[in-house]
Amino acid sequence: MSNEFDIRKFLIEDEEKLSPFAKRSTESLGRKYPMKRDPFRLEFARDETRILHSPPFRRLKHKTQVFLSPNNDHICTRMEHVLHVSSIASVIGRCLNLNIDLINAIAKGHDLGHPPFGHAGERVLNGILKKDGVAGGFKHEVHGLRVVDKLTNYGEGLNLTYEVRDGIITHCGESFDRVVKPDRTRDLLILENIDERSQYPSTLEGCLVRLVDRIAYLGRDMEDAIKANLIRKTDIPADIVKNLGTENGKIIGCFVNDTIASSLGKDSIEMSEEVFSYMSQLKDFNYKYIYLHPEVERKSKKAANVVELLFCELEKLFTKSERGKDTSYVGVLVKEAPLLEIFFHFIKNTNYNEETPSWRIVTDYVAGMTDLFAERTFVQLFMPSPVI
Repeated sequence: MSNEFDIRKFLIEDEEKLSPFAKRSTESLGRKYPMKRDPFRLEFARDETRILHSPPFRRLKHKTQVFLSPNNDHICTRMEHVLHVSSIASVIGRCLNLNIDLINAIAKGHDLGHPPFGHAGERVLNGILKKDGVAGGFKHEVHGLRVVDKLTNYGEGLNLTYEVRDGIITHCGESFDRVVKPDRTRDLLILENIDERSQYPSTLEGCLVRLVDRIAYLGRDMEDAIKANLIRKTDIPADIVKNLGTENGKIIGCFVNDTIASSLGKDSIEMSEEVFSYMSQLKDFNYKYIYLHPEVERKSKKAANVVELLFCELEKLFTKSERGKDTSYVGVLVKEAPLLEIFFHFIKNTNYNEETPSWRIVTDYVAGMTDLFAERTFVQLFMPSPVI
């Protein structure tokens, strides 16, 4: 018992050495459902572990970052992106003397709400929901909070701290900001009310993850586009080549050094105007020549069609099966498409009841799919199988 006490005392004393702008675990608002204290980890470190061992995190390895269902093992997946964000943010956070446990937990959880096929999947779900009259549509960061609160462990959720949950739902901004300053006035007890992207994280650690999210993908996406023969190094504007380079490691190094130098001693995460202008040039180049490349667009449209057809078909089957209660009909469906057994098992989530609308349940299910699972489900639902 004394050893446990000594270890916890050491961990708390170590946190006291952090920057006055850092969030200490002893200052946390805690969790919705109190848990017995862990003798060897403080609260934010526990959250990182809970996220790492969760099924939604494991599924990220088969979810698109930019390039759909890559056959090349060296093309970035959603899981790699998340790990890159965690790694880069930890380096900067250590230099700024911030809480590394909180940084890693937010970083590893920030993209858990992404649907299959990356932003193509997000756009089509958003369109479907808005067409159905769901005001907020679909935003992966808002859904990410739902994943950790209500969808993991058959409805029990991960019971994360308020600060980590806050970092997840506020990690994605509409604007490309040079300065990200924490909003310490927001009420973290009502995070579920957030449904737009203008809110800043309440912690400096969350602000860091929000900015590093861009640092992690811009150079890597350009490097992947070169491997995919979508662009050549000679296509990259001379200003970017001169000031940032063409290798992801060099680009990240430039952004990291500048962020540290620009943020030291401040209650904000910043980049200098000069380096931020180079980042903006790189972003504009990526959008024009990579994200909106005709080949990427063609594949994205196919992926969007898959998601839309899956959504409509699953909602129809959900209704026709009387929310899964018509077991004889469900049996026929599962015989024809065995993967539907997973869907009808999923709808038994403890957070669903007779009043839960069909769009809510089907959105939760489709958004949780990996690219590969979506493709397999699509084949079973829409491609004929031999009668004998």
